[in-house]
Amino acid sequence: MFGWTFSTLTLILCIVGGQDTRTVLIQSPEAVTVPEGGTVTFRCDLRSSNVDYTVDKYTVHWHHSRHGPIILSHYNDGGVYRSDRRYSERFQLSRNVSSNSFILTIRELQLRDTNTYICEIWGTVFGKGTRLNVTSANVPVLLQSPSLERVTEGHTARLQCTMKNAVVTHTDVHWYWEQPGKTMQWGLTHDTRNITRRSTGFPERFQSSRDSSNETFILTITNAQPNDTGVFYCKVWGDISGNGSQLTVTDPLADPVLIQDPVVSKVPEGDTVEFHCAMHNASVIDTDVHWHYQRPGSNRGWMISHFVNGTLTKAQGFHDRVQLSRNVSRNSYILSLVNVTLNDTAVYSCSVWGYIYGAGSQLNVTEQPGNWLLMIIIGATLAFVLLLCIFLIVLLYMKKWACFQSLSKPEGTSEEELNTVYATVSEKVQKNEQAPTPLEEGELYYADIQFFRKKTTGQVMVMTEESTEYATIKYA
Repeated sequence: MFGWTFSTLTLILCIVGGQDTRTVLIQSPEAVTVPEGGTVTFRCDLRSSNVDYTVDKYTVHWHHSRHGPIILSHYNDGGVYRSDRRYSERFQLSRNVSSNSFILTIRELQLRDTNTYICEIWGTVFGKGTRLNVTSANVPVLLQSPSLERVTEGHTARLQCTMKNAVVTHTDVHWYWEQPGKTMQWGLTHDTRNITRRSTGFPERFQSSRDSSNETFILTITNAQPNDTGVFYCKVWGDISGNGSQLTVTDPLADPVLIQDPVVSKVPEGDTVEFHCAMHNASVIDTDVHWHYQRPGSNRGWMISHFVNGTLTKAQGFHDRVQLSRNVSRNSYILSLVNVTLNDTAVYSCSVWGYIYGAGSQLNVTEQPGNWLLMIIIGATLAFVLLLCIFLIVLLYMKKWACFQSLSKPEGTSEEELNTVYATVSEKVQKNEQAPTPLEEGELYYADIQFFRKKTTGQVMVMTEESTEYATIKYA
């Protein structure tokens, strides 16, 4: 307390005495990135036109912002004040009289130590601060999207900056703006306490926010004006920058027009279908396109985006069956659906600039014929083949029987005469009433069979015993 009073009185006496008492605090480094567990040292050099102003005479206070509370104090008598447990013995305060510097050393750095450290004396003289970034194993990477954003005057633009290897809620973000033909300038800073500081060129229309679920910083520009056109860059830790987003604000009369075809497409399951989206008043090679779908009875939903740098972003549930391309000669976008299913039945719409849509293309996917019909066709074919085989077999046997009948008749004998011979033999057998005498074992009966034709005048052939065929019949 005594040091504070003494320094204040000294300043007042110097001013009253008419001396040049211009005093500043110069901090170094401006920004530093250190891995977790490391050590960092900040210097706060006291520079004054009065050589009697030395660091051993004054109390120094450290803040995270000019208007924020004191976190650490190093009194001129060597005493130390710590605002809470976070600023434990890991935070060491000292002085170097030879360089006229206040020194803050932080050991065993933790991720939560990431912040801005500002030195102050007398309550009125502040340094510009040193930005400390404590990193894990990997340095953050900033990815901005879209790379090119076009909006019509009066509409809203939304620029995103996704951060990898760090947490957006623990990191300040700085937005810079580079207008055509001008140098890059700082626009605004959104710190971890959700306090926004902005330049005069960034009015309230420019709002910064965070999406912690996606580790993304967002810059929203409402009521966009033509002079907002330029490239916007997000930065963290003072030296890590995104790749930039080009914003173009256009005249409302020059809005693109999207013409889609076919209007309706009806295809069976398993086929491939293409939708074309021709654009007028803009070029497909420098405009991002977004595709949407609307199933019967449902609201329209986003499915996939194709950016000018060639990258694709897909919604969940849309896989490699969906393919996007551009036809530069026709200045049109192409959406292809491969191996369509019944679930693909929907209206597909293209859009650019976030609010300009095509009229849509209706896709109707029809069901393929069922397996039962295929089975009927196969069964009918097999039945026909089987019947054909049976017919051929019957035909073959009939042909063999006809050949056999032809070979069995004596030459020159008609069918009628052959039947007469059979009938006569049968008649002779029936008139023989004499019962056959039982045979002893080994005995044989001999039979003469005389074949003749009725009403024939020719010689009758007699078969004698010598020419008779005999059959041995064993009598049991």
